Amino acid sequence: MKLIALVLLVVVGVVVLQPARAEAIEPTAVLLIVGVAVAVVIIVAVVIIANVREGQRGTAAEPPGRLFAEVQGN
Repeated sequence: MKLIALVLLVVVGVVVLQPARAEAIEPTAVLLIVGVAVAVVIIVAVVIIANVREGQRGTAAEPPGRLFAEVQGN
């Protein structure tokens, strides 16, 4: 996951640091690019937050002991 985030940051950095062309950019194109960039940042933030919370809770794949005992007892 960290590798994907690092690659994403490098690609965005390279794109931002490239010199701009002399032609004008349409305002709608600018809004589209900004919207996509915001969406990508939100998705990356949600994934990172979810991974941190899952790490704090422990392994989420195992059912709680009480539930597991109830299923076996039936």
